[in-house]
Amino acid sequence: MEAFFLALLTAFIWGFVPFLEKIGLSSVEPTAAYLVRCSGIFLGIGILIAFTPQFPSFAKMGIKSIFFLVLAGMLAGVVAQLVFYKALKTGEISRIIPVTSCYPLFSFLLGWIFLGEEITVSKIAGMLLILGGILLLK
Repeated sequence: MEAFFLALLTAFIWGFVPFLEKIGLSSVEPTAAYLVRCSGIFLGIGILIAFTPQFPSFAKMGIKSIFFLVLAGMLAGVVAQLVFYKALKTGEISRIIPVTSCYPLFSFLLGWIFLGEEITVSKIAGMLLILGGILLLK
């Protein structure tokens, strides 16, 4: 139950933040807005470091883990965020957010192709519902 609540809280935060970003983008170019937004990330990291006494798992990380996590940070935290801001600046939040939230479809395909994850009827149904939702919003 705790995991479900945390997932729901995450969804709420991720749903609320684009609303704030759309308002913040009203009078600024997307790249400048992104750079200002990053100051919030740095502030949050500073608070996290201040209240987390130690990071014992850093010493246990291998080069492969570090590489893929840094790559993920660059792609999600920089490239995708800049593209998202450009879409959010010019589009309707009620269309942009659902479309950008279809990432489980791509994760499903990558997991199946590269990780050998199982395809089930319920997963296929979920992916078809995502596709249907995207088509309805187009």
